[in-house]
Amino acid sequence: MVADALIYHPTLSKLVRFWDSTPQREKTFRLLAYLSRFLSFYTYKKGYNADIVNMFKSLKNQFSFIRKGMRFFKPVNHLQTVAKTFDNKLMDPILQITTVVRNLGYAGYLTLDGIIFFKMLGVIDSKKWPNLATYASRFWLIGLVAGIINSLRIIYSLNNYESSVKDEKEQVDYKQIQNKLYSAKRKLIWDALDAFIALNTLDILHFTEGDIGLAGVLTSLMGLEDMWKAQP
Repeated sequence: MVADALIYHPTLSKLVRFWDSTPQREKTFRLLAYLSRFLSFYTYKKGYNADIVNMFKSLKNQFSFIRKGMRFFKPVNHLQTVAKTFDNKLMDPILQITTVVRNLGYAGYLTLDGIIFFKMLGVIDSKKWPNLATYASRFWLIGLVAGIINSLRIIYSLNNYESSVKDEKEQVDYKQIQNKLYSAKRKLIWDALDAFIALNTLDILHFTEGDIGLAGVLTSLMGLEDMWKAQP
């Protein structure tokens, strides 16, 4: 009976469905990669045995490698978003431009990341295009900056709209505005943390591996939270 209660528990069933999808698994491996990155730095600073430090470094590399294979086709999704956004003539011009730039940046980043994956597999000579990772991070940063501007625009527009709501009949809209405002602020923090990672990867900032790992853990958890809430 106890086993049946566990096997058929709604949360376990939802968890099975959750990890039965590639995006959720990819995001989970992202969490594990950044957690390993943080732990490799933490164990090193605490003076743990070198084998333990190297184990976490190896885990970070392995999880990152798996992720690259899982997101190989993702640039197409971003390019579709670009096309749909460009065709939307009713969209706020700033939101339209930043959405297009953001998705083009992500598409460029993921395309180069796919080439890096083939280099790691040995399909492409590993000595070719040695700066691909740097260019990939630049594309990622461009997408993130566009995302930050996009969120700021949404926050600005919603704040202006909120201040104009005075009629009690519009209270339903007011609640919706509050939810959208929260989502925009949350996305702003998310993109800012990822931009922090990209800036360190490009050696523009020089924080520790522990700081970068912790930022990655936080944004991974935010992504998993959104996916969990969207899971039926």
